[in-house]
Amino acid sequence: MSRKVVVIGAGIGGCAIASLLAKAGCEVTLLEAHPFPGGRCASMEKQGFHYDFGVHMFSRGDRGPHGEVNRRLGGDLKWITRNPSCRVMGRVEFDFPLDIKPLMRQVNLARNLGVSAKSYVGAFRLFRSLLKGGDVEVNDQVCLQDYVSRFTDDEMIHLFINCLSQLFFALSYKEASAGEFIWCSSRMFNEACFGYPVGGSGEIPKSFLRGLERFGGKVHFSKPVVRIRIENGSVRGVETASGDYPADIVISNCGILRTIDLAGREHFPEEYVRNAEQYRYSNSYVTVKYALERRVVPHPVVFYMPHLPADKVFEYVEEETVPEDPYLFMPVPANHDPDLAPYGKQLVIVGTAAPPAASGDLCSAILDRVHAKVCQLYPNLEAAVLWQSRSTCNDAAELTGHRAGEAIGLAQIPGQVGKLRPELATPVTGLWLVGADAGARGIGTEMAAGSALCLADILK
Repeated sequence: MSRKVVVIGAGIGGCAIASLLAKAGCEVTLLEAHPFPGGRCASMEKQGFHYDFGVHMFSRGDRGPHGEVNRRLGGDLKWITRNPSCRVMGRVEFDFPLDIKPLMRQVNLARNLGVSAKSYVGAFRLFRSLLKGGDVEVNDQVCLQDYVSRFTDDEMIHLFINCLSQLFFALSYKEASAGEFIWCSSRMFNEACFGYPVGGSGEIPKSFLRGLERFGGKVHFSKPVVRIRIENGSVRGVETASGDYPADIVISNCGILRTIDLAGREHFPEEYVRNAEQYRYSNSYVTVKYALERRVVPHPVVFYMPHLPADKVFEYVEEETVPEDPYLFMPVPANHDPDLAPYGKQLVIVGTAAPPAASGDLCSAILDRVHAKVCQLYPNLEAAVLWQSRSTCNDAAELTGHRAGEAIGLAQIPGQVGKLRPELATPVTGLWLVGADAGARGIGTEMAAGSALCLADILK
């Protein structure tokens, strides 16, 4: 008899593990509280523009865990890469190549960043260490800022790595784990597959769900779970407002704290609950989506580094204020896939970091500063705006069920990465975690898909 599996949450991790286990012969039911899949990776449609809820690019594209899930399912997910991959703006301005492995491209990168001549040796040693990707676990407990300082004190290198850390992890380099950064950057730069899916980021979970249905699994939308049923230390199923779903295995894509609350804290060791309550989470991201009546931004992605000292760029997040000169990450989805916007029009998405659980007023003030900066960079943009849509911390909290509205989930800081990240198995027999909070390394949704691959290998 095949095992009955219930998966809670149709984010990337939930969609991936549900489809992989359905292919393995399990009887899988996926329950999602919202009327659409994807979680942080959801996409919406308005007036012919197909836009992402979040601000997304994918560091490993087809060569990363999304591509691996797709291959295991025999799916139809397709990717687009661009070379140059993005335009760096702000303190310096240049095109960033897709592949920086050749030595002369690293030389040009140092020159373009404005690295001082006396810092070249340290810069190359740092680039080489990040490409090599060694000593990850040794540096898991090391702060990324301290790791960079081993190689160089060059201001522009520190600024670049700090902004890159915020892009990778929604954390400044004062907070992020060096080991996690080494692991992620080595794969991104060696695989040189930084890209975007055809159809938008929401096509990733949708493609996984097509696999789920192809292998006989079921998905139910607008079906929030109200309780995970536990008896004698083992999972028995889940309850919703409209009925029960018995299960031999329950897999939660809700995050560790929400999973504990759904199951009942009395079913877990006190230390497990205490650790879960003490975990730190990533910063939030706030975003503006622009629907433009004509093409304004010529680049596939814009990466804006502020005119601020490297260690001051994200102080506003700690102080819960408005940034003086906001860091920006600005993908232009329609420059990857023109079908995401009506003919001749353009879709642009821009985001920046915000304090977790920032108030609506603070988010609005941050986004006002973001909009002003975007219009400064592209003076023709404002006149071309058909409409714009903003997403705040409150929007992210409503979408994910996480009160802080964090951009990624459990923060990738020393003490919360590698072997110290929560395990996929919980202390309750048959109850497992999946998603960005457990069991994997990576950047954002790639970490969630990676956790699904790891769990599928355990449960197959």
